[in-house]
Parts: sequence; C-alpha cells; structure tokens
Amino acid sequence: MLRLIHNQTVTGALLIDDIDDGLPNKEVHRLGSTADPKAYARDGYANKPKQSCYIPRVRAASPTIAGFIDVNQTQRVTFSAGKGKISKMQTAGLITVVSVTAAQVATPVVSTAVLATDLTITGTTFLSVQPTITSVVITGTGAVTLTASQITTGGGTVSATTIFIPAALIPGVVVTASSVKVVANEKTSNTVVITV
Repeated sequence: MLRLIHNQTVTGALLIDDIDDGLPNKEVHRLGSTADPKAYARDGYANKPKQSCYIPRVRAASPTIAGFIDVNQTQRVTFSAGKGKISKMQTAGLITVVSVTAAQVATPVVSTAVLATDLTITGTTFLSVQPTITSVVITGTGAVTLTASQITTGGGTVSATTIFIPAALIPGVVVTASSVKVVANEKTSNTVVITV
C-alpha cells in the first residue's frame, strides 16, 4: 500500500484524479459489475469522470494529525506514483508518500500489562506509521493518556512489541484497579487489566 500524506502547505483537501482503483473504499476494479450499477460512471467508463480521490488536510477524528489516505498499489496507482499526479504532487511538496504493509497498520493487540514499579506492556503492532501517533490509554485508578513521544521523553521506550513506561509517568496507577489499551494507526487494541 501507499500512504499519501497531506503536507499541509496549502489549505483544503488535495485532489488526485488520475487513479480510479486501489482506493480505500474500492478494493477491486469492478467495471461493469452487475452488483454495482454505478460501476461504469465511477470507473470513468465512456468518458464519464473517474471516482474522485481526495487527501484531507487533517484527520476528522484527530484534527492535530495531517490528513492521509491509504491506497493499494494497483497498476494505475503505481503509474501515478511513477510519473502521474501522485509523483507531481510529491515533487511539488504537497504530499509525502510512504510505503506501508497491511501488517504495519494492523490493529494493535495487548498481551500483558505488568506493573512492577514501572509498567511494561507486551503485544503486537504498537508502532504507528507516520503521521499517526502511538498512545497508551490507562483507565481506572490513575487514569492517564501518554503519547509515544511523552513516554520516550520521560525515559521509556516504545517498540512494535513492547512499551516500557517509567513509574514517574504513572504515579497514581493502582494494580488491578486500572486497565490499559494501546492506540496505533488510529486503531484501538483490546483492554487488559494491569497486573503485578
């Protein structure tokens, strides 16, 4: 997949009009599909406009994060990234293009959350792909939300499989009265009760 990220050098969404497949809401090219009567118009059949593809300036759910869309690398998307609209927008400094895999943007899973003075969380897919930001949400007694940068600045670490949070960042957390979940790539993990 390609992640097309709005660089926020201009206001408003950015239109990429030379791709008609690979879009987030369209996994397969379905030209003429009997199950989809609007397929012809959407796919640009018979001189009709192709489906519009907009990169928003910011994320609707997180307005402090730059807008982006993930598109599958179909033939048209690859062409656009090589010498089409995507390539030209990147050269002009309007967007940043990042290659990502489905595994990198999978939903995070928390296996354990152990508090022994410091908090150690283990699991999978904890790292966010830019521009999204990994965060840890602790609920219950000592509730706090910490971003990856707050954790690392405070002496902790964040990796794909382990998050280490120093005790100084979570002074009020109480074992068995608090739970933890990880948010990565705008997806929220399962909730795990903190143990010793």
